[in-house]
This record gives sequence, structure tokens and C-alpha cells, in this order.
Amino acid sequence: MMRNLTLALAVSMTLTACGGGTDTPAPTPQLFAQTNDTNNAVLRFNRNPNGTLSPLPAVQTGGKGTNGVNYFMGNTVSPDALTSNHSVIASADGKRLFVANAGDNTVSTMRIDANGGLSVQAVSPTGGIRPTSLAFANGVLYVTHQQGANELGAYRVGADGKLAPIGQYATVQQDALPTQVSVSPDGKFVIVNVLLKSLQPVQPNQTLLAFPVNPDGTLAQPVVSPSSGVGPFAGRFGTGSRAGVFVTADAPGGTASAYTFASTGAFSATGTPVPVTGQAAPCWISITPDNRFVYISNGQGTVSLFSLDERGRLSLGNPVAASEPGPASSTTSFASDSWISPDGKFLYQDYSGADKIVSYAIGATGALAKVGEQPANTVSRVSLQGLTGI
Repeated sequence: MMRNLTLALAVSMTLTACGGGTDTPAPTPQLFAQTNDTNNAVLRFNRNPNGTLSPLPAVQTGGKGTNGVNYFMGNTVSPDALTSNHSVIASADGKRLFVANAGDNTVSTMRIDANGGLSVQAVSPTGGIRPTSLAFANGVLYVTHQQGANELGAYRVGADGKLAPIGQYATVQQDALPTQVSVSPDGKFVIVNVLLKSLQPVQPNQTLLAFPVNPDGTLAQPVVSPSSGVGPFAGRFGTGSRAGVFVTADAPGGTASAYTFASTGAFSATGTPVPVTGQAAPCWISITPDNRFVYISNGQGTVSLFSLDERGRLSLGNPVAASEPGPASSTTSFASDSWISPDGKFLYQDYSGADKIVSYAIGATGALAKVGEQPANTVSRVSLQGLTGI
């Protein structure tokens, strides 16, 4: 009897030490996007082990989208209405989702339950015009806006999900077009990509901004680095040994570029920009967790495959690793936001011009094999935006 009790205690202690029994259950693997409809909603899907998606009921954000109205395209209804990356992001612990509502200048904070449920905690005004890109670190949400003198905002996120402004910051100039905000892997810098210095006249930008993060989450004056590519639309950091590598998709230049990122906040190009051969509007980017493969999503409706070597240099593998036909009413399916599963097995791709999300299996050589698709069913048929998962 005593031997059995000792064995039971040993097993219990082992399970506790290894995270068994008492830890919070891992969140249900899901994928999220936003409709960007007038009454904005989060599209959500269970991620199945084979990479396919199973739809779940959409959840209203409580905020307004643009219903496909694209400020960059002269307020016409067209794909990529938000001209941005990261309009929908999840916290690192998988417990919160943040959604930019560009139609009413708010951000929704949503709670993700361990069982996969999603609910709105708060809908907060940002004080800016058309919020489109989000980044979250250490309890602070960073938001870029498409207009204004101070297009970058910092907000403390409360336990109730509400945003409290703690700072507003200028980018390259008033009414420039920031397309992405992100946080460096070490949490010490907020990075802002700016596509255009101005819309009228159109002036492509050629700088990268790195704002040092103060201990309270506010930001210091940015470190400004020249970009090797013209119009750095999107950027991703590598992971692990390549966390100091930053790769960009340069829409006006039609290239992809790679940089090393120094502890001072300065970017240095690892080589010349690499043309995305034959493809138009390379704007979005994803990198596999092992840093081997980089996928550039093009407004033309294709996905291009690059490889990333140990020194952070890019090379083009396949300019058309994946493509989808556009609808009858359009010439392009418009490949936009993408996301790679944490195990590196699957790439999920928005095709906003075709109003759908496509799932691809990632092969040993980086090749993409389509395994399924799900319709977005947005009201305008072109307003699908943002993509992230847990």
C-alpha cells in the first residue's frame, strides 16, 4: 500500500513538473481575419491537422470597417482596402485578439477563450484617422493610421480591454502612408514601414523607422535608416539565430530586401534588392519558423517563394509558387495578408480580390500544395483583410 502511494505521488510530481494536469489548456488552433464590412466582423476557423479550415460563426467587432472603400485608391471600392499588414493580431499567449476598425477609428479588444470562444471586451477610439496596422508587446498596443500629423499611437491595454493613450508620434511627414507597425524580437524597438511619403503627389518612401521603447511603453525619437528597396510595404523578422534579420516586400520597387538589425536600431542591407520576377505589387510577407523560406504575396494574385541563407541574404526560388484566378469581375485575385502555422507546415493566404482564404501545405523544398479554401463572403466581395492565428 505504501509503495503504491509513493508511486502515485512520484507520478503526480512528474506531471506537475512537466506541465501536466494543472497548466492552462492550450488554446484551440484557430485562424482569424476581418471582413472590414461596414458592420465589421471577425471571421474565424478551426485549423485542422491536415491544414484545412472549418468555419466557425463570425463575431461582430462592435466597430465599423470601410466596406471595401480604399483610401489609397482614391476612396474607390477595391481589394486591399486597408493597404496594410497586421490589421488583426493575436497576443503572444493566444488569449486576446485586436482588430483595427478603420471605418470608425476604433480598435476592438477581444477575448479568446481556451475552448475557442471569442467575445468583445472593449471598443476604443484611437484618436487617429483610419487605424490599419497593430502591434502588441508588454501590455502596450501600437497603432498606425493613414492620415494625420502623428500617425503612430501607443496605448496601454487595461484588464478590461480598454485602450488608454500614452503617446502619439510622427512618422516621415504628415499624411504619409504607413503600412505596418511591428515590434523587434527583443521588444526594444517599434518598427514602422511607410509605403509613401505623400499621396499627392505620389512619392514612394525609402526609409525604415525604429522607435526605441521606453520602460513605460512610450517611444523615443526614431532611428532612421535608408531602405535599399523602394517603398518598404511589409516586413518580418526572422526567429532564433536569425532574429536580427528583417525582410521587406517593396511594392513600388517590385523587389524583396533583407537587412540586419543592430542593437542601436539601425538597419543595414545584406545585399541588393531582389526582383520579384514578373510579379506586380509585392506587398505582404511571411517567413517559416525555421527561417528557410520567405513567401511574398503579390497584388497580381500570386505568391512568390524565396530562400533565406545563414547570412540573411535572399534568393528567389519560384516567382509563382501559388496563384488563384480572379473573379469574372476582376483581373486579379489579389494575394494579400498571409500567416504561417507555428509548426511551419501550412501557409494561409488571403485572396481579397477573390474573397477567400486558401490553405497550402509547405513542402520540404518550400513548394506550396493547395489543401483547401474557405469563402469570406464579405458584403463588397473585396474587403477581406488581416490574417493571424493561434
